[in-house]
Amino acid sequence: MGWLKGMLSGGGGELGWDDLVRQVVEAIAALRRYGPRGEVAFPEEVVVRITVAGDGVTVIQGFIDRPELDREVSAALANKCDVAVGALPARGYVVSPADRTTVTATEGAPKTWRFSITGGDLDGQVIALPSGWSELGFGRGTENELVICDKTAFVSRRAGRLYRAGHLIEVASLDQADELVVRRASGETLRPARTSRGRVVIKEGDVIELGDGRGTLVRLVLERVS
Repeated sequence: MGWLKGMLSGGGGELGWDDLVRQVVEAIAALRRYGPRGEVAFPEEVVVRITVAGDGVTVIQGFIDRPELDREVSAALANKCDVAVGALPARGYVVSPADRTTVTATEGAPKTWRFSITGGDLDGQVIALPSGWSELGFGRGTENELVICDKTAFVSRRAGRLYRAGHLIEVASLDQADELVVRRASGETLRPARTSRGRVVIKEGDVIELGDGRGTLVRLVLERVS
């Protein structure tokens, strides 16, 4: 376990987990502004750029790709700036190699996401994820925030739920159980219902498939609009 302790602590001058969280928090906190009554305000979205010296890019990218890191950033930033978590800016992360390790944050343009639907009675339609969302239920029927079909019987009314985790999106299967599958562009297949947390991170180009167990599918392709 020595290698893990070294990565988390940033031994040998490298940027570890705790150092990364701290520096990200400090960089974003520097962007806060104060309103006429002293209230703290942030840009709607910030971009955190992390340059990494040496061969640590893969390690840092691995940290960034874990939802736990942004959750720690969110909690620490809210505490440092004495604001509610919901008042914090959306965060995007860019990791790149460089001669020296730096962490900076700048105001960014808000990013929006959408799903393209293939299959079912809403085949060919596009549904946009609303701005400022944190959790969204999806499934069959209008009781969902995201209606992916109206009458396709094998799609559950409470099929699944999306969670915003900083710059990441996670999906959980509810009543769809094992018939909700995430297929990555790489070909990897994951079932959220079988993971330890019940959630799977999805990225641009990934597909959520909802099936009937016999090969008929409704597919949701995640796309970034801007």
